[in-house]
Amino acid sequence: GLLEGIVDLAIGKFADLDIHDARGAILTAHMAWPLKMDVLETLITELMPEFPQLAKFNTTIKPLLKRAQEGRNRIVHGAWGYENGIATKLRATARGKLRTTILPVTIADLDAVTLDIGRAGAALWKLVVNK
Repeated sequence: GLLEGIVDLAIGKFADLDIHDARGAILTAHMAWPLKMDVLETLITELMPEFPQLAKFNTTIKPLLKRAQEGRNRIVHGAWGYENGIATKLRATARGKLRTTILPVTIADLDAVTLDIGRAGAALWKLVVNK
């Protein structure tokens, strides 16, 4: 929730909406992650001539957001299991062919994903508030 919430706020701010304006939430409530990233990047690209400091989005922040989202997906999507003291995630994809994987998940894995989400969110928010 933190990751998508900060992206939603950033979209609203770069679209010049007041943080309390419900239209920001209306626009982003049902957007899938790829669409949110496309909208965010397009808004930033349009604003870059006036605000050159936004250029660091592509070089620094976008890769952080991608990494955070990939980690989030590994944790959120799929079925959790627990057997013999080992937590696992069952994931399935069906793009052309059904593929399943069962991977162990450790506390260190969860910590790493949490840190990636925090870093990405903080970096994006610093860009929004120009810090």
